[in-house]
Amino acid sequence: MSLFKKTIASFGVGSAKVNTKVTNDVVKQGENLYGTVIILGGDTDQSIESIKLQLMTLYGHERSDRLTRAEVHTHRVNEPFTIKQGEKKEIPFSFEIPLDTPMTMEDPKTRLNVPPVWIETGLEIKKAFDPRDKDHISVRPTDSYQNIIDSIKMLGFRFRQMENEKTPRAIASRLPYVQQFEFVPTIGKYARKLEELEVYIVPGEKETKLYFEVDKYTGEPSGSIFDKLNLNEYRGMITLNNETIIKDIDYVCDQIEEIVDSVV
Repeated sequence: MSLFKKTIASFGVGSAKVNTKVTNDVVKQGENLYGTVIILGGDTDQSIESIKLQLMTLYGHERSDRLTRAEVHTHRVNEPFTIKQGEKKEIPFSFEIPLDTPMTMEDPKTRLNVPPVWIETGLEIKKAFDPRDKDHISVRPTDSYQNIIDSIKMLGFRFRQMENEKTPRAIASRLPYVQQFEFVPTIGKYARKLEELEVYIVPGEKETKLYFEVDKYTGEPSGSIFDKLNLNEYRGMITLNNETIIKDIDYVCDQIEEIVDSVV
């Protein structure tokens, strides 16, 4: 191999390319994601040290439009190998989507997932440009996750929006973000008594922690002294067994109602 070819390969010219094909691009939290990584050799032989699949998302910051990338999980596909000039190599993979991967919803205007979740594939090539591929996936909630959302709606709240937010200090999470859901009371005893209900869901293998911010209705305009001093805000937390969440949604309603009633 000529020195010239070695040099241009190190700068990414004519080097290997990577493309990931996901078999099930709609997957539930805790289920396996399947697919194949396809590597196409370039104009020279190249040593691939590893193929790395990163499960990624974005999270926001309170009172800011800034978005930050977050790595939810990393999966290494292979041991080191050499991709020959012009060779095509296909490597199947599977890995479990962590339970704390954020669920996604389709924005009706843009038709894009909110929040975005994607697989970023990278080839680690010694002394060379790192070719990457990006594949978006849709993440559906576990049954326990969905039952929590449904139980809040049963209490007379309407879902307004959800987002990934930088993890507040009071919340314990392995990730730099936590998924936040916002609800507003529309019917029942909370209408005209509460402004909104914010719920942070932190799922685990056996238990799920719910953190609440309940904003009491004051009749004061936004930006008033009540808002600035958080005088209309109450925080609470409960831990629920996942099996109980799935089997007894009425119990979940009762536990959440107890939290909200303490504010009204």
